[in-house]
Amino acid sequence: MDALRVYLPKEFDKDNMYYFINEVFDENMDLRARDYVFDFTPLRFIRPVGVTVLSNIIGRLKKQGAHLSITYFEPDRSNRRCPMAFLDDAMFFKKFIDRTLDEKSSLRMTTLPLEHVEYNRSYEYLDYAMSWLAGKLNLTKESLGDIKSCLVEVFNNIIDHSAEHTGSIFVQHYPRESRVMVAISDFGVGIPSSIQDILPGVDDAEALLLAIKEGFTTKSTPKNRGAGLDFLLQNVVINNKGSVYIHSNHGILSSTSGRDGMEITSRKTEGFYPGTLLEIVFQTDTIEYVEEEFSWDVY
Repeated sequence: MDALRVYLPKEFDKDNMYYFINEVFDENMDLRARDYVFDFTPLRFIRPVGVTVLSNIIGRLKKQGAHLSITYFEPDRSNRRCPMAFLDDAMFFKKFIDRTLDEKSSLRMTTLPLEHVEYNRSYEYLDYAMSWLAGKLNLTKESLGDIKSCLVEVFNNIIDHSAEHTGSIFVQHYPRESRVMVAISDFGVGIPSSIQDILPGVDDAEALLLAIKEGFTTKSTPKNRGAGLDFLLQNVVINNKGSVYIHSNHGILSSTSGRDGMEITSRKTEGFYPGTLLEIVFQTDTIEYVEEEFSWDVY
């Protein structure tokens, strides 16, 4: 039987990922084939969320024993916007085939490589990520304390709602735009599914609105989980003037900074995301500088 050829979308981002997901999996998230060819030749642009979603898809195929090969144009080193060069420099292909496509590939100064992070070790990864980001922004790690706390809450909530133990994370700095984009995703059960286990009457969009309410938890014993997703929105959107986008199952929640404070929209969508996808955008020009803490060593 011939392999199923699936073409990547021209633009791979949170708005154009559905066709690709639906070509690979059926409505029950079962594989449509055992052998696939992912054709990268149409790809002209990919966002950090596209990097993590593609990572999740390939991870699911490998986990279920499917065979995957790829077709692509050679990375164009003369074009910094070439998506294949971008993916190769982000160590995307090295993660899956143990090598880069081009021997000249190297990690870019503005990119943290794609990582598969075990949620029970997420604190270690975030400590490393904040050290990297502080260096890029000429800030202290203490200046990024709120950002780190926000991302800790993201991982805590994914642990609560996901059947997966590992997620994909990708961090990209856009210095000309004074922002950092963080994409985190997994193919777990999703936030709405876990909420509907205890509140079966709510739809996916309503479930996401519940998930961001202060103090809300699906756990009978919170175990000092922390402040929750409302803490994420307050710090990213209100304090930092950034934005948060959450897509889980058939629910999408977006939160941005508006003239009258935080603007939140939640809606149902025909497109299905089999887990949780977050796009978090931090503004780097609104981060307050905090002096580094130190103590004297006494001998």
